Amino acid sequence: MKRMKRATFTAAALLSCTLAFSGCSLISQAVQPEQGQTGEQSNADAQDQGSQDQNAQDQGDQNGQESSADQNGQETNADQNVQDQTGQDQTGGQDSSTDQSTSGSSSTSSSDGSTGSDSGASSGSQGQVSIGESFEDPEMQDKVEVLSAVRNFESSKRASAIELGGEVVLLEVKITPGQKYSGLIQSGAFKISEDGGADYRYDQTDGLEAEMRAAGYEPFEDVRRRDGGTHQGWLAYVPNEKQDAYTIRYERGPGKVLGTGEKVPEFTTTFDIPSV
Repeated sequence: MKRMKRATFTAAALLSCTLAFSGCSLISQAVQPEQGQTGEQSNADAQDQGSQDQNAQDQGDQNGQESSADQNGQETNADQNVQDQTGQDQTGGQDSSTDQSTSGSSSTSSSDGSTGSDSGASSGSQGQVSIGESFEDPEMQDKVEVLSAVRNFESSKRASAIELGGEVVLLEVKITPGQKYSGLIQSGAFKISEDGGADYRYDQTDGLEAEMRAAGYEPFEDVRRRDGGTHQGWLAYVPNEKQDAYTIRYERGPGKVLGTGEKVPEFTTTFDIPSV
């Protein structure tokens, strides 16, 4: 009986130890996968953390690059602004120089009296002299009378020429155009020479009309032959060198009659403007 109990106790003890050992083994086996899983999870977490760190680093680098790009763009824009501002300043400087040049030109014009001056200039005492020449163009039947001239006409517009030894001369003419042909009798037909007839120059009436009218000398205007009548006015000349007398040449060039083809020869004559 005692042996049976002892055997039973022994068997129970062995079974208990076996179960205990098996339980430990099972527990160990059960825990080991968890440790492996934990390792894998740790590795995964580490990889995720590394990826996140890498992403953060990439994002930081990207942000840094973008920030650098923005900063560079801002610096470029700033440089552009400076350049634009510099260009504007330079343009302003040019405008200022232009204004100064214009002011200088105005000052020069005012100093030589060629523009805008109220005071007239003359190379001597202004005076009028009678001429009393007349002639007729035989082909065109135009009649021309040369009445008088004004020497040393006071002019602020031509003050520079006067100061350099020149003179302003006015010439009064009266024209009665012929009715045989049409066309114009122009101021350019009357040319002046200051060297005895070697060279002739056109009149400069257009630049002196205002001063002439202000002084009571009505400028000559081109005459239309078909208008008929009598036309009278003054021409202005500005010789470079003042002379005791000047030669005036009246010249009408050759022409041809429309329809018939008839040729009209030129007509030329000369006369002098004496001193006062």
